[in-house]
Amino acid sequence: MFPLIPVAGRPREESRGVAWVPIALRLLTIAWGGTILAALLDEFGVVPHLPFLIAIGMTGLLVAAIFVLTRDEREAQLAGAGDEEADGEHDLLTDLPTFNHFARRLNDEFTRSRRMGRNVSVVLVDVNNLTAVNREYGVRAGDAVLRHVARTIDATKRYSDVVARLGDDEFGVLLLETGAEGIEAFVERLEDRLARESAMTQVNGRDVSLWAGVCSGSVTATPEMTHADALLEAAMADLNRAKQDRERRRRMWLSA
Repeated sequence: MFPLIPVAGRPREESRGVAWVPIALRLLTIAWGGTILAALLDEFGVVPHLPFLIAIGMTGLLVAAIFVLTRDEREAQLAGAGDEEADGEHDLLTDLPTFNHFARRLNDEFTRSRRMGRNVSVVLVDVNNLTAVNREYGVRAGDAVLRHVARTIDATKRYSDVVARLGDDEFGVLLLETGAEGIEAFVERLEDRLARESAMTQVNGRDVSLWAGVCSGSVTATPEMTHADALLEAAMADLNRAKQDRERRRRMWLSA
């Protein structure tokens, strides 16, 4: 299982750095004035090698201005890279984002959907019988199934959608600008791919095909939902109902 989305993290403190753009403009203005003064001095022959000195000075000012104007952008990129690494947003087994990334994107897209009046939906995918696979064929076989399901989900979603590994055998898909019909189409495509393609692994030196099945729960945001965690809770409730129904049908089949 995975934790619920925190309503809001601690906001980052806005930096109150120096206003670099006005400073850079002043430097360029000084350079312009200096160029006029240097031209006058050169006209009267006061300073030797003046054109060369002007070129060196202007080059230095240009480099300094570029460095100053792009400083904030570089710091933001470095901070973003550091945050992503610190948050552990990359799952090493499946090569997918983790819950941290999914939660952040869900919060962002939920807020955007309410502001712009667009649909946003969540699909939770649970891998069937992974414990039985681990017990029968070993943990490496279970890992192969998880990687196979992850690749299949990633290949089924659209480019703009978000997929992440949320727990041991659970994946989340964030479908943007998608309602009930889009959810149904996505789940059908996913189940069709899994029915046609199997995970491959080796057990005791021989190749084994493992066919993965999934159970899914989904929900589309409604006006009554005021926070993104309500969307995830509703999708989780739908997934639990689907699991219970699957288990009920399995028991009926075993007792028949």
